[in-house]
Amino acid sequence: MRDDDELARADAAPARVLSADEIADALGQHRPTPQQRAVIESPLEPALVVAGAGSGKTETMASRVLWLIANGHVSPGQILGLTFTRKAAGELAERIRNRIAQLADAGLVPGEHDPFDTPTVATYNSFANTIYRDNAMLLGRESDGDVLGEASAWQLARSIVIASQDERLASVDKSLDTITRAVLDISHGLAENIADADDVAAMAEEFARIADLPSGGRGAYAEIEKHAAVVGSLPLLIDLARQFERAKAGRGFVEYSDQVALALELVRKVPRIRDDLRGQYRVVLLDEYQDTSVVQTWLLSGIFGGHPVMAVGDPHQSIYGWRGASSANLEDFARQFGEPATSVAEFSLATSWRNGHRILEAANALVDPLTATTRVAVQRLQPAPTATDSPISFSYEEDLATEADTAARWLKSRLAVPVRDGAGVRAPSAAMLFRTRKTQAVFIDALRQHEIPFHVLGVGGLMEEPEIADLVSALTVINDPAAGSELVRLLSGSLWRIGARDLHGLRRIASRLRDRDFAHRPLDDEIRTRLRESVSDDDGASIVDALDFVATAKPDHGLITGISDEGLARLRDAGAALARLRSRSGLDLLDFVTMVEQELMLDIEVAANPDRVLGRAPLDAFFDALSGYLTVDDSPSLRSFLGWLREAAWRDNLAPRPEEAEPGTVQIMTIHGSKGLERDIIVVPRLVDGELPGTPLEGTGAWLGFGRLPWEFRGDAAELPTLEWRTAETRKELVDLIADFKAEVSHHHEREERRLAYVAITRARHDLLLTGSFWSGQVKPRRPSSFLVELAALGIVPPLPEGPAEEFAPEGVDEFDVVWPFDPLGGRRSRVEAGAALVEEARLALTAGTEVTAGAWQDDLDLLLAERKRRTEPAGRAEPPIRVPASRFKDYVTDPDAVAAALRRPMPERPYRATRLGTLFHEWVEDRYGVHGSSEELDAFDDEIDLGDTVDSAVLSQQLKFDELRRTFERSPWASIRPVDVEREIHLPLADRVVICKIDAVYPLEGDRFQVVDWKTGKAPRDAKDLEDKQLQLALYRQAYAEWRGIDPERIDAVFYYVSDDAIIRPERIFDREELEALWRASRTR
Repeated sequence: MRDDDELARADAAPARVLSADEIADALGQHRPTPQQRAVIESPLEPALVVAGAGSGKTETMASRVLWLIANGHVSPGQILGLTFTRKAAGELAERIRNRIAQLADAGLVPGEHDPFDTPTVATYNSFANTIYRDNAMLLGRESDGDVLGEASAWQLARSIVIASQDERLASVDKSLDTITRAVLDISHGLAENIADADDVAAMAEEFARIADLPSGGRGAYAEIEKHAAVVGSLPLLIDLARQFERAKAGRGFVEYSDQVALALELVRKVPRIRDDLRGQYRVVLLDEYQDTSVVQTWLLSGIFGGHPVMAVGDPHQSIYGWRGASSANLEDFARQFGEPATSVAEFSLATSWRNGHRILEAANALVDPLTATTRVAVQRLQPAPTATDSPISFSYEEDLATEADTAARWLKSRLAVPVRDGAGVRAPSAAMLFRTRKTQAVFIDALRQHEIPFHVLGVGGLMEEPEIADLVSALTVINDPAAGSELVRLLSGSLWRIGARDLHGLRRIASRLRDRDFAHRPLDDEIRTRLRESVSDDDGASIVDALDFVATAKPDHGLITGISDEGLARLRDAGAALARLRSRSGLDLLDFVTMVEQELMLDIEVAANPDRVLGRAPLDAFFDALSGYLTVDDSPSLRSFLGWLREAAWRDNLAPRPEEAEPGTVQIMTIHGSKGLERDIIVVPRLVDGELPGTPLEGTGAWLGFGRLPWEFRGDAAELPTLEWRTAETRKELVDLIADFKAEVSHHHEREERRLAYVAITRARHDLLLTGSFWSGQVKPRRPSSFLVELAALGIVPPLPEGPAEEFAPEGVDEFDVVWPFDPLGGRRSRVEAGAALVEEARLALTAGTEVTAGAWQDDLDLLLAERKRRTEPAGRAEPPIRVPASRFKDYVTDPDAVAAALRRPMPERPYRATRLGTLFHEWVEDRYGVHGSSEELDAFDDEIDLGDTVDSAVLSQQLKFDELRRTFERSPWASIRPVDVEREIHLPLADRVVICKIDAVYPLEGDRFQVVDWKTGKAPRDAKDLEDKQLQLALYRQAYAEWRGIDPERIDAVFYYVSDDAIIRPERIFDREELEALWRASRTR
């Protein structure tokens, strides 16, 4: 029996099936290709579409939706589309909405078109989040719990590690940040693979017993003990991860990885959820399916197995294996979504509408080895009729600097040629894609030298900007006495310009201090020997401590030798500046970082340096990142911020970028970040052995590394190399097995790198440059990438050089003559000195009484001087608004000048979490009494925000504070009394204004009296004057309630209840109406 929706669709369905061509003609679109048409018109059954790079899959999916709607198979609201990023989801949703509107305008939507009935398009994570939040109560969880971002998750995990009393931590020779990251990795690994923590811990304990294996050979094979200790630390990390999970659950927090796992748990436990979703969405489209994680595929197949699901993806673009994605998801689609008795239809989209002929030749050549081993049919990409025939440019230079210069010259020539865009032309878009950012700075310098506009994208790229690198170096030095490299950067930079000889002298002082006690007396030989044996050669001596010593010791101290007089003066200045900053590190973190920025004069440098084409943009982006960290961190500190920054930069380098193209500008990003983008011009540098393909970040040991989930517990274990460690009977056998395993891991990683190279070169529409060089500072030359060797063998790029011109690093690469320290003005010196001469000339002219103009800057200077003059004069009174909040009344009558200034030039206020805490408390009180009002922001005193807590305190402590407020209130005198009014808003006419009074609660008293109570979650009044000023709010409340209720104000008492302090504050006297009006009038004439 068919339901009503099916009958309605049958009645509204067209008399005949409309073809994809007919729909395209009606909408004025290009007709689809035969491959696209097959996808668009496929039956309503599970189907897999293998869509190569640039093959028009988004357009095909949108056309599929139109064909389904036009032929009455489904209504728009019965379609679910899922993709990987919010940017992709937004683009797909917009395209589908626009096309459906066109379809309706053409009269091809069956029945009456409802513009609000639209397909659901979301990301995979947000879809799982919806399932979880709609059904969280079934798991005993709160549906409105906060989602922990990376910063807050990091901070929570870090606090757990710090607070742990587990004795096993003492035997783990890792830093706090390394352990924190391992805890998070294990927690996420368990969630994303639905792995049983007890099983993993048991396996780790079993593995640790390999240390008991006999040698079986001539050596001791000490590496076996190392592997046993590393993997044997998993039970500790799992216990910490469990504490992390309990802490999240206790506070009502979830992470994105939790949402997917919890959604899967719900679907498996409650069949109704699955049935409802299948009924709601009759057709499902899964985009970028190769990027889904194992737990995401389990969730989707658990809901939509056997349903009309169309998955679209490309196994050759699966580059996010580091976070659980696997190309095997496409290969397993038929098993997961198909019916047992039927096969799943497979389609291909192999025409690239993006890349030119030669680019496609290179792309196909790179992935041919992958195509031969994949279990799904992947066709070679074919060029579109409009494909360009530009050759691939190629350069393999002697050294890195020449490589960067060649890339910059090539980019400059290509950017000068406009490209056609529709009916017009525009500047071409361009990007430089790095496997890692290690050599990025050299290429950026080359772009600067050739005056090519560029934009470094992402937090990882941000860290490479010179002003940000200096700022982070200073913060690191202030925080860490072992930050020697960062200190050298600062000392040798433009601010202090310490030379190599003086830096070497500072290093010698550090070595001498290492062998002395705090009184600078030599240590005993035995103590000195034991200290040196306890640390590495570089760890014992701190040039940061040495700088502190130089800054405070007498200039003629016996330990201060080997430093020039000028160098000593500059070192003492640097030491004093850093000590001064370190003494202020207890400031609010945002204020402190701003102080460091200003102390280093970075703000002045970026404003004055014409080479910094982005101006303050990098600094502003850095402070945006800092603000993002502050909003989620309970107790922000410099150390935790620096740890978070390193983690954020690492993850950001591997995440896709959402930025749009910037015509005429070279965008600099990682290859991982370029996924999903396309640009007219692409440069892929450093195609050298060891960089692309690179080596695994965690090494070829894979899960044998610290904090790694053993691969046998991963959902895609069948696709990964296997270490048969249980079969080893001796250490030698295990060493051999590990060697074979590492070789397999290396081969597996080479396939991942091949996909990465494929993604990189298929970002280019027209022009592609591949570069490399032999020498980049290493001892041995870097040979061309194996990928380049393959392309050269096929004639796609010119023959490769057989080797470097010199057997050893040539002169001028590792050794070259420079003036060092560098001139802080660089190539700007002549221009800056000319400007300084003009300033001096103007100064002398002014002294002589001659009128001087600043030229184009004169108007700006006049405005700035006029503003400064106004600030030194009494502020002109701005007219107050007609409606005045009761909480601001005291400001109007006690400090009218400040109010006038604020009204004349309003400034944005920082969003304090304490304000949100007050809002939560007020809403809880309303709910407690069965009243649901709005927030209390209108009547919150500005100075009631408790600055004793960090102004950006995170949700982690907020929940605890909120719980404490609730418990305090339950002990208060009002907990057992029923109020007569809650959240009563009254507009009180007063003098020539209307005062908005929002009264928290009014309680009945004996003798037909009432009591107005105003809840406060901030600080109690500081003194009698402060209390008298704040009582004005209570006076207004009392007067407003009396007039609203029609009773004598004398029958009403009024008190503040400061819940945080459990303090009831009763003013000694409360003003009446006449006094309030007199105050108001007096403030207007003052």
